[in-house]
Amino acid sequence: MFANIEYLSTFIFIHTFSHILIKELEFLTGYPATSLSERLYVNEENMQGVLIYTMAGAEGSFGGLVSQANSERFLKILNSALARAKDCASDPICYNSEGQGIGGLNLACCYSCGLLPETSCEEFNSYLDRALLIDNEFGFYS
Repeated sequence: MFANIEYLSTFIFIHTFSHILIKELEFLTGYPATSLSERLYVNEENMQGVLIYTMAGAEGSFGGLVSQANSERFLKILNSALARAKDCASDPICYNSEGQGIGGLNLACCYSCGLLPETSCEEFNSYLDRALLIDNEFGFYS
């Protein structure tokens, strides 16, 4: 599935980004994480994106979720999600993990900080690392 390290790191970044946004939507807007799901769009060229949507028959409406996407609200959600990602109840064990979860495929990500309900994650809560987002030395949002 992952032919090269650049693709893998991009995929892990986008997937972790999706998870922290869904968890933040749960905290800030009241959408339960079980009513949201992700669709990841990543290829080896230049496509990187995520779609977060409400699942059929779940609490909340698509219109309510769309209203969170205006630039002012989204910036608040993003900043809050990144701040929350810096703090995990299982740190420093979680942050310094050399592999956890299914097959040890996650690094700095556990149920306290980044894992979602099974119905919300298309990758079975694998390939996650919040350090790629927030690490002071190499994180994208350092």
